[in-house]
Amino acid sequence: MPELTLNKIRFVAMIVALFAKKHKYSEPVTFQYISRYGGNKLLVNHYGYIHTQDYDQVVNDLDEYCHRQGGVL
Repeated sequence: MPELTLNKIRFVAMIVALFAKKHKYSEPVTFQYISRYGGNKLLVNHYGYIHTQDYDQVVNDLDEYCHRQGGVL
């Protein structure tokens, strides 16, 4: 598997873990929520920029993005 793909997977996993911790949900439930509202595609498609940002800010931005897509936590 290419290194970039592994880096994206690790990044998404880390953001899911941080998002889950912030909202006090399990990681599987959090991943389902993020995926339902397109957050996983956002993280992967814009990895080149997003992974350079502060992780707390990425979690907050992802939270806002999912909310704009109809998500409610």
